[in-house]
Amino acid sequence: MPKLIVSNQRTDELIGDLASLTPDYRRYVAGQAQRMIWLAEPGDVLVLPVEPDPEFLAYIAGLKGLDPSGWTVVVPPVGRLGTDVLSRDRLLGAEFVSRLRKAVEERGVRTILPFHFDRISVTLGQALGLDQHTPGFAFAAQGGTTLLNSKATFRALAVGHGIAIPYGTVTDSRDDAEDFLREALGAGQPCIVKQDFHVGGIGNEILSPVPGVRPIGANGTELIADHAALATHLADRWPRYSGDGRSRVVIEHYTPEAPAIYAELLIADEGVHLVGHGEMRMKPVINGLIVPAPSQRLPRFESFLNDSRRLCETLRVMGYRGGISVDAIITPEERILVNEVNGRVVGSAHIHRIGEDLLGDGCPKDRIVIERRRAVFPDFRTTLEKLNAASLAYDREARTGVVITVHDNGRSGGHGGYCLIAPDLAAARAVENEMDSLFEGTDA
Repeated sequence: MPKLIVSNQRTDELIGDLASLTPDYRRYVAGQAQRMIWLAEPGDVLVLPVEPDPEFLAYIAGLKGLDPSGWTVVVPPVGRLGTDVLSRDRLLGAEFVSRLRKAVEERGVRTILPFHFDRISVTLGQALGLDQHTPGFAFAAQGGTTLLNSKATFRALAVGHGIAIPYGTVTDSRDDAEDFLREALGAGQPCIVKQDFHVGGIGNEILSPVPGVRPIGANGTELIADHAALATHLADRWPRYSGDGRSRVVIEHYTPEAPAIYAELLIADEGVHLVGHGEMRMKPVINGLIVPAPSQRLPRFESFLNDSRRLCETLRVMGYRGGISVDAIITPEERILVNEVNGRVVGSAHIHRIGEDLLGDGCPKDRIVIERRRAVFPDFRTTLEKLNAASLAYDREARTGVVITVHDNGRSGGHGGYCLIAPDLAAARAVENEMDSLFEGTDA
C-alpha cells in the first residue's frame, strides 16, 4: 500500500525550538532527510525539505531495483527557517497541503510515515484523511510518541522491567541535581547530564572531577573541581538542561570510553520484530554505525536483545506502532546498560533497509556494514565517476563496495553520507581509508 513519507528529521518536540539549531546543523539535517528515500516503495509520496538531485534519486531507485518515476517527491515552500528543516509553517501551509492532497489522492496513499510522529505530523495526517488507516495513529495523536522519546520516562519503564540501566536520577529540582552531582563528583565519578528531549547526544554534557574524560555521546566535558564550581555551573546551565524549567533532567554516572550499541525493532499489530543491531560510532556524537554489532559475541548480548523485545512488547500493548531503537553502553566489565529508547524512524533504519535490499538480510551474517556521516563529496555525477574509477562502487556480484546514502547536492561540505559493505571489519576499514584518500580536499 503506498504511503506518505515525511522526513521531518528534527522537530520542536525532539529538540525544542528549531530556531536554536545553527545554520550549519540545519544543512546537515536537510542532507540526513534523504535517508528516508531508502524506505520508499512503488507509489510512495515523499516530503523532503530540499529537492534531491534527480541523478541521485535514480541511483537509489536503481540499487533498489525500482523505477524512480514510481515515486512522487514534494518539497514545501520556504519557511521562516529557510529550506533545511520541515518546520510547521512549511508543512501546514494551505497551498502545500492542497498540493500534497492531490499527490496523495493520485497515488492512492492511505497511510503516513513521518520520521518523528509529532503533533504537526498528526495534524497533517488528519488533514489528508490518513488517520484511519495508519497503525498507531491514535496513540500518536494523544502525544504517545513524545512520551516514548523522553529519557526520563525510559528510566521508569526500564526499571519497571528489571532492565539494567546506568545509576542515576530524574529530577526537576536544581537543588536535588546539585546534591546528586556533589556526591558523585566528590567520589571521583564523572556524570552525564541529559536534556529529556534531544537527539544524537547533542543535548548531553559530561561533568567530570578529573581532566581527560572524552565526551563520547555528548557535546562536551566540563571540569568541575569543587562544590563552588558545581554551583556556578548549574546556575548557568540549568535553564538549558531543563528547557527553562519545563522538562525534567536525567543525570547518570558516566562510563568513559564505553562503546554505544543499539537494537532496532519494529512494533506492529501482530508483534515485535528485531530488525537488526549495531554499534554507534561516536565522534563524539554519532557519526555512523557498524552493523552488525561487534559486541554480539558477548555472553550478555542475547539478554540485551531479549530485554529490548520485552520492553517493546509493553510499548506495543500501550499502542505504539513503528520503528524503535533501544540504546545501551558496554562497561569495561562487559555489562550492558540500557540508557534510552527512541520511538521514531531511527537513524539505522536506512542502513538495515539497504542490507535487506542488497544482501537479503538487514543484519547480514557474512558481511559487515560501516556507515559514515558528514562525508564530503563533489557533485553527484563526479562522485559516482570517482567511485567507479577506483573500483569502490557497490558490486552486486561480489556483494561488496560503497553505497552513497546521502548526497547534499554540493551545497556545503561535510553533509553527505555513505555506507560500505565488506566481508569483515578489517576490510571495511581499509575501504574507508580509501574513501578518505579519494575525496580528500574535495571542494563541495
